[in-house]
Amino acid sequence: MKTTAILLFAIILNACGTSSQATSNLSNDNMKSVQETLNGTFTVSEMEVENLIKDLTITFDEANSKVSGFSGCNNFFGNYTTEGNTIKFSALASTKKMCADKNSNLVESKMMAALGEVTSFEIKEDQLILLNSKTKLLTATKTVSVAQSNLKIEYKAHSRGAFSQIILDNKTVSVKNSRTTEPNVKTCSTEDWNAILEQVSELNLKALPTLEAPSKAHQYDGAALANFSVTKDGETYSVPTFDAGNPNEEIKSLYNLVMKISNPTKEKN
Repeated sequence: MKTTAILLFAIILNACGTSSQATSNLSNDNMKSVQETLNGTFTVSEMEVENLIKDLTITFDEANSKVSGFSGCNNFFGNYTTEGNTIKFSALASTKKMCADKNSNLVESKMMAALGEVTSFEIKEDQLILLNSKTKLLTATKTVSVAQSNLKIEYKAHSRGAFSQIILDNKTVSVKNSRTTEPNVKTCSTEDWNAILEQVSELNLKALPTLEAPSKAHQYDGAALANFSVTKDGETYSVPTFDAGNPNEEIKSLYNLVMKISNPTKEKN
């Protein structure tokens, strides 16, 4: 009788342990599911402000614990950490473009302040809710990511004996240093991509086709011909041909950044 009781007790303990383990695994699976759902781009659909601007976005890069997005007239970026359903944003910064109107400035200030106050989040189907304790700060809807492919920068330098091409698109950098070789493609870091976004936001894109080349050596084979274009939201803005290595002052900062990120081989005239 005593042996039977001990055996029964052992069976009960084992069953409890198995149940506990299953519950633990289920909890971990749920947490993992939440984290995977959080990754990606969300468009803000609700926030405590009178005239909510369209296209406010928050993008989570889970692999690097980075957050970025558009807050009304500037792009922002920073870090985030999560534990379960708690979340904390840190080192938030943004580009320095002036807001076009008072409402844009108000919305941007409200959104950045909300991100600074967030302590937890909830995922309900495709809805992300950011909260401070139990107070809802904003709601955003998961978007089908175009992976920021609305921005593309292309640079090409070519002469009779030399060719190089750099394309920044969808957070990737493609570098091709001859007409016959395959391009070398690498991932653009979040920091570099945000720097590109900042540079582009400060440009008057519509003015790019009117920029004058500082020098004209390419017209008599004294320099390689260089072409530079920015494609944003489906519109392409091309700079008139200039001498490779000597762009117009208006695009010089962006040009230098593209060169630094791509690290191509030295151009030949």
